[in-house]
Order: sequence, then C-alpha cells, then structure tokens
Amino acid sequence: MERKVEVKNIRIDDIIKIFKEEERVELTIAEAEQIVEFLKMLSTIVLKRFLDE
Repeated sequence: MERKVEVKNIRIDDIIKIFKEEERVELTIAEAEQIVEFLKMLSTIVLKRFLDE
C-alpha cells in the first residue's frame, strides 16, 4: 500500500539559529530555505524507504 509521506515542521528560523550558534555562520533567508527544502526531501526519502522495508 502506497503511503504519502510529507515532512512539514522544519522552520527557516530554526536553521538560521542553528547555523548561527553552532557554526558561527550567518545565513540568508534564501540559503536557509534551500537547506530546509533539502532536509525535507532527504527526510521524505528516508521515511519512504523505511516504510517500504
């Protein structure tokens, strides 16, 4: 049975804060948006593969 997997709760503000505190890097909103989209995509792939097993 095919399940639709969607990841939503990754916020741009959280990404900016993590990079600022941990890496001492100031991200732009556009950079943070790209990271959020990448993390959503990666999480979706991992969850789909886990559910298929």
